[in-house]
Amino acid sequence: EPRTDENDKRPRCGGMGAVAPEPSHAYRITLDNGESFTSCDITQPFSGKIGGGMVTMSFKPVDSRNGTVAWHFANARGMADTAYDYVLSGPEEKMTGAFRANSAVCGKAAGLGACAAAKKQAFSSTWARIESCGATQ
Repeated sequence: EPRTDENDKRPRCGGMGAVAPEPSHAYRITLDNGESFTSCDITQPFSGKIGGGMVTMSFKPVDSRNGTVAWHFANARGMADTAYDYVLSGPEEKMTGAFRANSAVCGKAAGLGACAAAKKQAFSSTWARIESCGATQ
């Protein structure tokens, strides 16, 4: 019930007129190869590790639905880098992520470097919203 004037001191029911909490921006991201990691807020830069910890994916979102991701592979024998653009589609509870290569794969090993087109030019992923984030990557 609205207040009748500024002197109306009658108690009101709790929760009425309260602003609903903003939905979580935390997601569990599962790549098409089955590997997954958690982002606590997909609207902010975040990273995840795959490949037994040898690959770091560093995401730079433009907004909550698209951005770029840099891939960095490193082990004792060498390293390689590449990048993809990503676009999310579907309902926010469970989105589909489409990745498309936007650069060559460049690597270094034994003091030598080389670049080549990414072998996998496109792949997909599933982004499932989670309510809370334990930041387990």
